[in-house]
Amino acid sequence: MSILVVGFAAFPGVARNPSQDLVEALSGRLEAFRATSLVLPVSWDQSWPQLEAAIRERRATTVLMFGAHLRAERFRVELQARNHRELGRQDALGAFAAGPSVGDGPAALPCRLDFTAVAAALRSAPIDFEWSTNAGGYLCNDTLYHLALAASGLGVSRFGFFHLPSSDEGVADLIAHPPLPEVFLTVPMARLEAAALALLQMSAATGSDAVPAA
Repeated sequence: MSILVVGFAAFPGVARNPSQDLVEALSGRLEAFRATSLVLPVSWDQSWPQLEAAIRERRATTVLMFGAHLRAERFRVELQARNHRELGRQDALGAFAAGPSVGDGPAALPCRLDFTAVAAALRSAPIDFEWSTNAGGYLCNDTLYHLALAASGLGVSRFGFFHLPSSDEGVADLIAHPPLPEVFLTVPMARLEAAALALLQMSAATGSDAVPAA
C-alpha cells in the first residue's frame, strides 16, 4: 500500500492555492504514512497525465486530492466526480477545455472512500466540514473524473477529493490578486493540516484491502 497526496498550483483567480500550501506543509511528515506528495499544474492538458504517471511510478493504491474553492465555507468532502467541463474557463497556461465532457463515461462517478471513517477522522481533527455532490467543472473535477474512470486499471483501490477554503495565512496574497468573492471565509492552515493528517492516518490504518464505499 502507498498513499499519494495531491494538491494543485495557482490558477487564474487563485494566486495562492491553499492545497499547494497544504501539501508542501505536510511534506516532512508523509514518510510515516508511506505517503508521497505531488503538486499538479492547473492545466486541461497536463493535470491528469501527470497524476496518472505519478500513480504508475509510485504504485499508489490510495490517492487523496486537495484543491481550492474560495467560496467554500468549510472543509468540503466531494462525494463524486462529474462528467462536465466549464467551457470558456482558462487554465493556468491560458488554454481552454476542448469540449463540455471529460470523457466517455456516465454523468457522475463516485469517489471510493469509507465516508463513515472520513467523517470520524475529520471530527477527530477537529474541523468543520460539509458533504458535496458537485465538484465543479474546472480542473479539480476534471482530474478527479479521469481518476475515477482509470482507478481500477491503475490499481487504485481508494481515492477522494477535498475542496479547501482559503487559509488565514493566504488572505494578503488573495487581496493582492483580485478579483475576489465579496464575502468568503478562511481557516487557519494548522487546522487544514490537522484535517489532512487525520485523513492520512485513517488511510494508513485502513489499509489497501478495505472495501471502499461507493
